[in-house]
Amino acid sequence: MIGLQLNDFLSMAPQLILVSGGLCVLVAQMLLKRDRAAVGWQITFVTLIASLIVVLFGLTDASGVATVLPRAFKGTDTVMAMAGMYRYSVFSANAILLLLALALAALLLMRRVLVAAEIHFAENYFFLLMSLAGYGYALCAEDLVTLFVGIELGSLPLLVLVGMNRSDRAANEAAVKYMLLSAFAIAFLLLCIALLYGSNATVKLRELKDLGPHFMKTRVVMLGYTFVFVGFFFKIAAFPMQAYVADVYEGAATIFTGILASVSKAASVLLMLKISLGMHDGYRQYLAPILTVAAVGSMLYGSFASLAGTNLKRILAYSSIGHAGYLICFLIVPASADVGIMGILKQDAGSGLFLYVAGYAFAALLAFSTIAYLEISGGQREIMTLSSLANLHKRDPLAAWALAIAVLSFMGMPPLAGFLGKFHLFRYLALSNNLVLAAVAALASAISMFAYIRVLKPIFFAEGENTGPNRLTVFPVSYGVRFAVMFLIFVVGFFAAFSGFLYNNGIAAIHKIY
Repeated sequence: MIGLQLNDFLSMAPQLILVSGGLCVLVAQMLLKRDRAAVGWQITFVTLIASLIVVLFGLTDASGVATVLPRAFKGTDTVMAMAGMYRYSVFSANAILLLLALALAALLLMRRVLVAAEIHFAENYFFLLMSLAGYGYALCAEDLVTLFVGIELGSLPLLVLVGMNRSDRAANEAAVKYMLLSAFAIAFLLLCIALLYGSNATVKLRELKDLGPHFMKTRVVMLGYTFVFVGFFFKIAAFPMQAYVADVYEGAATIFTGILASVSKAASVLLMLKISLGMHDGYRQYLAPILTVAAVGSMLYGSFASLAGTNLKRILAYSSIGHAGYLICFLIVPASADVGIMGILKQDAGSGLFLYVAGYAFAALLAFSTIAYLEISGGQREIMTLSSLANLHKRDPLAAWALAIAVLSFMGMPPLAGFLGKFHLFRYLALSNNLVLAAVAALASAISMFAYIRVLKPIFFAEGENTGPNRLTVFPVSYGVRFAVMFLIFVVGFFAAFSGFLYNNGIAAIHKIY
C-alpha cells in the first residue's frame, strides 16, 4: 500500500489543478441552466493560467527550503512521489509548460470558432483539461503502466473532440477511424509492457535503463521496444501508421485538428524521447534500422503525398507525416556511432528535438487556427481549398500573413521556428555521421517545398481580381482572438531570439530525465 503525504500531492499540483478545473466544468454544467459553455470557458481559462503559473515558478515546502515542485527552465531538483512511480523534473516542467501554452492559445480561439460551428459545448473544455492532465501524468511517469494510463487519458478525450460535431458525417467518420486505429495502438503498447515485464521482471524505466542486452532475452526485449514505438508512430502519424491522419484532420472541426496536430503530437514526441533515453545503449544498434525505415518512409510519403490534392487541411495533414519523420531522426543513433560520444549525441538529440517539436507545434496551431476562421468567414462552414486562398492578402492581410508565416516555418525558412528545427536536425545527423539519412531528409525537404509553394502562391500571386467568397473580416474584433493569433505569430516569427536559451536549457533538462 502506498502511503501518500502532502508533498506527493504538491508535486502533482499542475495535473491536480487541471483535473480540479475539469470537474468544476462538469459541476457548473449540472448546476447552471444557461451560459454553461461560457462559464466552462472561463473556468478553463483560469485553470490553465493557474497551472501555468505553478509550472513556471514551482513550489517549495512550508519552510521555503525544500523544493516540492521544480520550476521550469531553471529547476535543478528532481522530485519523486507515489512510491517512485512519479518523477517531476525540469524536463517534465518544460514539456508541461509547452502543452499549457499551446492549449491556452487554442482556448482563446475556441470560443469564437466553436460558436460559429454550432458545437460550443462545455464538454469541449472538460475534455481539453483531461487530455492535458493525462499527458502531464505520462510525462512524469516512472513506469510503463503509469505511462500507458497517462497516454490514454490524454488521447481518449481528443477522440471525443474529433467526433464532437455529431451532425457532420465527415466528423463521425473521422472519429470512428481514429477510434479503431487507436485500438491497434493500445494493443501494441500493452504488448510492449507484457514483453518487457516478462523478459526483465520490471516495468520501471530507470531499472530497464540499467539492463543491457542478454543472449537469452535480446530478441524479446527488442520486440517489446518495437511495439512501443509502433504504438507511438500512430500517435504522431508516422509511417507505417499514418493512414488515418488525412481523413481525421479533414473531418474533425479545424480547431480540434489544430489541438491534435500540436498538443497531442508534441506530447507524444516528448514521450518517445523519454522512452528512448530510458533504453539501454546496447539496444540502440538493433532499434536503429526500425526507426530509420519509419523516418525515411514518413519523410518521403509525406512529401510526395502533399503534392497532390487541393484540400488545405489534407495538404497540412500529409505535411505532418513528413515532420514526424524528421522528428524520428533525432531518436536514431547509428550502430557505427562511437560509444565515447554517446552521451553527447543523446543530449544534442534531446535538446534539438525539443526545439523542433516546440517550433512545429506552434506553427501547426497557427496554421489550423487560421484555416478555422477562413472556413467560417462567410457565415457558414466552408471547405478550404487552394482556390479559396486567392488574393487573401487583399481580403484580410492578417489571415494571409498568419497562414504564410506558418507555411514558411514548415518549409524551414529563416529566421522562423522551422529553420531552427531543421538546423538542429541536420546538425545532429552530421554529428552522428548519419549522412544517408541527412541526404534523404534534404531530398524530402526539397520536395515538400513545392507543396508549400502551392499554398503560398494563391495567397499573394493569384491571377485576376478577388475570387474569395466575401470581403468579411476573417478575424472578428476580439481581443482574445487577436492576442492568440499575434502571440502565435510572435513565437513562430521570433523563435530564433530565444532558441539559444531553450537549447542550452534543454541540455540540462535531458540530464534530469533519469
